[in-house]
Amino acid sequence: MRTIRSATEAEVLDCFWTGELSARSRWSEAEVESRKDAWREREGLFLGFPDDVEWERVVLRRHEVLSILYINWDWWLEVTNGTRLPTVAAEVQGRDEGDRAIAATAATSPELIVVTDPERSKLVLLEGHVRLTAYAAFPELLPDELELYRGVSPRIADWCQW
Repeated sequence: MRTIRSATEAEVLDCFWTGELSARSRWSEAEVESRKDAWREREGLFLGFPDDVEWERVVLRRHEVLSILYINWDWWLEVTNGTRLPTVAAEVQGRDEGDRAIAATAATSPELIVVTDPERSKLVLLEGHVRLTAYAAFPELLPDELELYRGVSPRIADWCQW
């Protein structure tokens, strides 16, 4: 993993909302507006999310991207047999042409957004679950290196999805 530069929270949130409203997303505009409120109030998905996150643009190699963990949410625990790994989700769900199309556009899709603690003990995905699953289904379509956003906080373990 290589750091490119620091990033602002506004920049990261712009990427987050863009990803949530992308053509392959399952979220409606009204749902995204509700999620924006949840972000501001630190409710729902964002319960316990710290306010001291330092954001960066980073580059990950393919194997690092595929080791990112999904959020600690029932669906992702079930589809990964408790591992939270995208490679397991891809095996469980299977591969399809929709995943292939998503993976083929990895270099030009909205960046994945991950968070970690200062020790970098693990990377947990904040946004981009469908894309990450597609990347794991077709890893040969991923570029050797992929840019994404990484947030670091000593209080990230307070987040309900950590």
